[in-house]
Amino acid sequence: MPPAAEQDDAHEEGENQQLMMTTTTKGGPAPEGLVVGSYCHDVLIRGGRVVGETLGGAAAFVSNVLDAAAPRGEEQGEEAPFVVVSKVGDDFAYASAPAPARRPPLVCASPTTSFHAQFSDAAASAHAPDRELRLVCACDPIYPADLPDRRFAYGLAVGVAGEVLPETLERMIRLCRAVLVDAQALIRAFDGDGAVGHVALEDTPYARLLPRVAFLKASSEEAPYVGVETARRRCCVIVTEGRDGCRLYWDGGEACVAPFPAVQVDPTGAGDSFLAGFAAGLLWGLSATDAALLGNFFGAAAVAQVGVPTFHPKMLQALKEILEENTTEYSPCMNGTTFSFERSNVHHELHTALQEVARLMSEQQQADPANGNGGDICSTQELNSSRTA
Repeated sequence: MPPAAEQDDAHEEGENQQLMMTTTTKGGPAPEGLVVGSYCHDVLIRGGRVVGETLGGAAAFVSNVLDAAAPRGEEQGEEAPFVVVSKVGDDFAYASAPAPARRPPLVCASPTTSFHAQFSDAAASAHAPDRELRLVCACDPIYPADLPDRRFAYGLAVGVAGEVLPETLERMIRLCRAVLVDAQALIRAFDGDGAVGHVALEDTPYARLLPRVAFLKASSEEAPYVGVETARRRCCVIVTEGRDGCRLYWDGGEACVAPFPAVQVDPTGAGDSFLAGFAAGLLWGLSATDAALLGNFFGAAAVAQVGVPTFHPKMLQALKEILEENTTEYSPCMNGTTFSFERSNVHHELHTALQEVARLMSEQQQADPANGNGGDICSTQELNSSRTA
């Protein structure tokens, strides 16, 4: 008789196979996801003066893109089917106004995770691309017991301040058909002043979980700490390279994926938006390399606005039409062993079509400069009013 743990794994595999069979066509329900990470309070500083405050955190950026781009079943309504598990304190200022967090967080006794973003003094405005992040306070971590006790087609582990514990990631792996992980959730470290640093992934408890992860995303600055050549033998590693696009590395191959032009005003949330766009592409049934185009598209959209970006309805409609034209069915599961990694024969056509959508988005932003704020940047007075309302 197999050990209890093996019986549990076998039971979960059976349930996952059933999940896979019920999410294969566009006429049925779209795959449901689990997003685990924090909402944050971001304070924008220039010249030693607070110039704005905004909703931040990976959960905000990821849910924004999934709501915009993830497939929906015919009867699944306005919102994409996914659950967000995030923790905030009772000081959380974005539950209602001016631009609320779209999925309600868990409220705990500790204060909301907060970062100060110090923009370059040489910049002409608070929208300067150069900024240094500093952790001011961190909310309670997310524990395995905080996760829903049911199965999901996919999961995104997108911590920003150590909130996704190793045991929480392991629980996600058990609950989800496949898990996509942002490396910053695993390797970020903070000194006594809250400055962001990194540790080697191999020196963390997360390293042993990599063979059970489908995709690991890292920025070019984080890649040396991830150890790409070692990690690619365990899962597919994606390294984002800003204006140069991204590269995918898997055991036996790699690919370079072209970027989309953007005028960078704030790099915050670019990696989160990339990973969510990439996941959405996989859900639409694209190969990993083709899905990375959608990741690059949303990464570029994020840096062009301050805070969580807003997307024009015409842009979203054009994007939906492109995805429907280039895919035949929703991805039935999120499992690295079943994905196609190679560039498909529609890759160039998809890039050209997304470039046109990016042009439309840029024109809309130029016509409505207020869009550069992403709809979420507020004055300190506005936030104080929302806290006391």
